[in-house]
Amino acid sequence: MRSQRADLASAFLAAVLAPALSASDGRPVSAPAGTWLRYPLPGAEVKSLAAEPRSPGLFYAGTALGGVYRSTDGGRTWSAPPGGVPFPGYSVTSLLPDPQRAGTLWAGLTGVVKGGLLVRSDDAARTWSVVRRWEERAEARVVAVTVLRGRKVVAVGGDTGLEISEDGGVTWRPSQPPLDPGSGVAFLAFHPLKAGVLYSGSYRHPFRSTDLGRSWKRIAGGMVEDTQVFHLDFSPTDPDDIWAATCGWVYRTTDGAVTWTRYKDGLADRRTHVVVRDPRAPDRVLAGTTGGLFESRDAGKSFRRLSRESTVVNALVFDPANPAALLVATEAEGVLRSEDGGLTLLESNAGLSEARVSAVAVTASGRVAVARAADGGSGGLWDLDPATGKASRIASAPAATIRALLASGERLLAGTPDGVWLAPAPGAPFARVLGLPVLGFAAGPGRIFAATDGGAFESRDDGTTWVRVGDLRVRVESVMWSRSPGTGTETLAVRSSGRTLWWNGRDFGLDARSGANPRPLSGGFGRPRASAYRPAEPIGLDVDFEKGRLLYRVPGPGADVALALPERGLNVAGWAGDPRSPRGLYLATIGRGLFRFVPSAVEGVSGGELSAPAR
Repeated sequence: MRSQRADLASAFLAAVLAPALSASDGRPVSAPAGTWLRYPLPGAEVKSLAAEPRSPGLFYAGTALGGVYRSTDGGRTWSAPPGGVPFPGYSVTSLLPDPQRAGTLWAGLTGVVKGGLLVRSDDAARTWSVVRRWEERAEARVVAVTVLRGRKVVAVGGDTGLEISEDGGVTWRPSQPPLDPGSGVAFLAFHPLKAGVLYSGSYRHPFRSTDLGRSWKRIAGGMVEDTQVFHLDFSPTDPDDIWAATCGWVYRTTDGAVTWTRYKDGLADRRTHVVVRDPRAPDRVLAGTTGGLFESRDAGKSFRRLSRESTVVNALVFDPANPAALLVATEAEGVLRSEDGGLTLLESNAGLSEARVSAVAVTASGRVAVARAADGGSGGLWDLDPATGKASRIASAPAATIRALLASGERLLAGTPDGVWLAPAPGAPFARVLGLPVLGFAAGPGRIFAATDGGAFESRDDGTTWVRVGDLRVRVESVMWSRSPGTGTETLAVRSSGRTLWWNGRDFGLDARSGANPRPLSGGFGRPRASAYRPAEPIGLDVDFEKGRLLYRVPGPGADVALALPERGLNVAGWAGDPRSPRGLYLATIGRGLFRFVPSAVEGVSGGELSAPAR
């Protein structure tokens, strides 16, 4: 199922570009020869991590797009799942090695539009079998496994509650902690030192069961009301010593969860996804939050940040074979690895490639800027070398998700939920130049337009200053500027509240020629992301998923261009023309990185895949 944002953009493209792109208007359609190059762009939204305790160096990473990757060298390099992503349409929200057998792995999956799944691999994530399927449940968020009196006990939870199996997943029974209506299970774990004791972290406090889920007790003494519990960390030696990661910073109990003490000094962001103790130093605690990775060296009394502020941490795992080595699962940066307990963090994404590329822009000199985004709202911007495939992060770029990019000469504009950001030259820092949430750009000679939550805006000085177009003060999802190749007539239109509105020089309204929105094109469409106007720049792009092709028009006389998509089923998020290659094109995709079409006329280019070297 396509997102609402994609549907809005599709409707906009259909309405605005139908007169320009429809093959029925008599213009011929050409299919230029050439080749597609793929830039995988290392990294992914990593939702879960697990270390195999009986196999030194073996780690697993679960992604938001349904992948489960393996590392056999402590997280330095990763191998893709055989045969591709095993669970498209699902997010791998939990991974848990089996306590009895090395190479057996359990995973809880959240369906994007499907029900939840509990799956198991008996060959170290090479192949999988479905243990339990919930058609009515949106997710199977978390899983816990233990062995009790020779029986394999499995617990799985999600938004709609909890189920338990005492025979390894053959039969199941419901188990419901006394949760408030609408509350779900966010964390599950069997206590490592108390046989058969099961803990549940809910959206309303933690709970404990001593009889395999037949009865539950709320254990929230000292916690703030409505404390969502994401993770519990148990002491390896003291059964009463537990840390909790919550939506309200971190808590600790030393009396078996009778009372909890909250710690927050130095934690800049309260939403803490995971908390773990350093196996080398019991008083050193690491907290992974939506605002970075933090450490405390005094048992929680004070914290300091170790990572970028933009780093959103989902999971932390120490290497059982090397207690100084740490892996960090993040939203937009993939996996981070440290050899010193988190003090130094480096991206460790060789072989890990499910990047969500939200936008792309190409400057006049051929510099390629690539925006990465994540479901959690974090993002980033990278410079890509198209010759080698190596990508380097632009440190000054805005931390928020970049929804759109635009290049004007060598200037870069980034549209984010907190405004328009401008870098006036390569290497120059970004500065905010417009303070409204931005959803898209369009550009023409000497003019740049921005679609915002507060209307359409125009800049005539390459993005330095902005003025409102008309008196439209509602959310504008998309904006499109075009100029007729024949007459030179300029057209500006916006998409707002399901309607296409046309600018007549005084105000926005429906198409005066028909009295309504123009007729739509057939087929489905991707999201429009325009770059600066150049002779080689397409003025419109239609992604026809049914026919598996792209259709676009370049300014001036000639045929519309039809290209076969490089892969079936691509989720196209953005595009940009290649200023060095007439009819060349860059495509930003969700999960498959960046694609580049190079016409055959360009010498010295062959098809294939370019991978960034390991760092």
